[in-house]
Amino acid sequence: MHSYLKNFIFSFNYVSILYVFLWSFCIASRFSSLGNPLIDVDEGFYLFVGGQILQGAVPFVDIWDRKPLGLFLLYSFFHLFGPYRILAYQIGATLCVGFTSMIVMKMAMAISSPFGAFLAALLYISCLNIAGGEGGQSPVFYNLLVAFSMYLIFKNVVEKRGRQPDIQKTAYAVMLIMGIAIQIKYTTLFEGIFSGLFLLFALYQTTKSIRFLSLQAVIWICIACLPTIGVAVAYMMAGHGQEWWFANIASIFHRGQRNHALVRHQAAKMLEFTLPLLVSIPFRRIFCLDMTKQQKLCGRFFDLWTFSALSGVAVFGSWYTHYALPLFTSLTIVSAAYWNRSAGKIWMLLLLGYMTFKGQTTIIKHQNSRGNKIVFQNILSNMSKNKGCLFIYSGSPIFYDFANFCKMTTHPFPGHFHEYIERNSTGMNPLIETQHILNQKPMYILSREPAIEGENMQVRQLLYQSLSSYYYPAYRVALKDNSIVVYKLTGSPK
Repeated sequence: MHSYLKNFIFSFNYVSILYVFLWSFCIASRFSSLGNPLIDVDEGFYLFVGGQILQGAVPFVDIWDRKPLGLFLLYSFFHLFGPYRILAYQIGATLCVGFTSMIVMKMAMAISSPFGAFLAALLYISCLNIAGGEGGQSPVFYNLLVAFSMYLIFKNVVEKRGRQPDIQKTAYAVMLIMGIAIQIKYTTLFEGIFSGLFLLFALYQTTKSIRFLSLQAVIWICIACLPTIGVAVAYMMAGHGQEWWFANIASIFHRGQRNHALVRHQAAKMLEFTLPLLVSIPFRRIFCLDMTKQQKLCGRFFDLWTFSALSGVAVFGSWYTHYALPLFTSLTIVSAAYWNRSAGKIWMLLLLGYMTFKGQTTIIKHQNSRGNKIVFQNILSNMSKNKGCLFIYSGSPIFYDFANFCKMTTHPFPGHFHEYIERNSTGMNPLIETQHILNQKPMYILSREPAIEGENMQVRQLLYQSLSSYYYPAYRVALKDNSIVVYKLTGSPK
């Protein structure tokens, strides 16, 4: 037994031990968020819609939003875990983060030592927490698909400089994976375009045939578009093609413009935690001149990937901090080059320490300002004393998933009512729809107070006129910078 245990322990090599530490760090850094239903309104809505799909609801028709169908189907799977569905999606997200960090480490070893690559992977995990990725935001899931696609290109084309059949097989796999990723979030289109162009360039170097290249390009585009086309065709065959088109494509162009000061503030925050990683690119090119030709080639591939991810953020803007989440996969890989120089090692360790600390304090900040499991249970308990319909004007849609959802509207996402920029982009007039809901006299109305920046004050005024006449505040939770208030219909049982 002693001999077997000894052989088992020493069968692990150095890199395997680093992977064990990597997973331990991943679990520890996200542990305080596990079980919290109020991490973010987005993932609460995804889980709610996932549950509604299981009950027969059709996204974009019965429940409106502009996220791709694949994201809601993913959360439908998590909803199958019943009372454990909160933990299910958060454990699923943690597994995705862990596997993505492993891919980061594998690729980063091409431009740094295994330990430098290990630190880069730790940076990836920490950076997610800073930008609101401690839960199940969509990039937490699709980053794994994008990273795996890039890893296939990296191993089969960049490192091995594969032949024509190898490039074609890699392209088919990559385009399919990217197509699936697009059905989780459309912004992955930019990294998909980069992978296609990179593979086409590699294929041209082996064939020198424009005709063959054009044929392959058409095939690859068809493969990448297959999941989205399949969804679109299914909706058209069901007679809902127009609804799918408006929700998934047209509605984004009707969105309003955010306040410039708020956009600049968000952009400054995103720059704060991406710039220290981004400057590793010029650092590598200036101070790591002794890198081999192969290392430089790998570095260029990572640089191009980074700029393709940056282009997606640039096009869709800096509306929310979590828009930066797709950047961290490639940014942390290129940051591994810091470990190649003494000054870079000091900077990388300081950076990891800061990102880890900042990530944990951000999680605590979010719990103080958004709520936690205790707040969630207290609100739910208060509303469960007397069963009745609930309308969430401002707050997490996760309460719809655990309380009594009465389908008073096809637009249950609160932001479509209270955000000013959404007033002309969802296919409904928020003033008319709010009045339609108020006419149905829901027993409970949940709202955050005071009004947030960028709120549609006309809708708030309409709502609070009704609240002052027909409702009373039955329960209030004071958080760090706002309160969650549950209003109850006057005359209903207490």
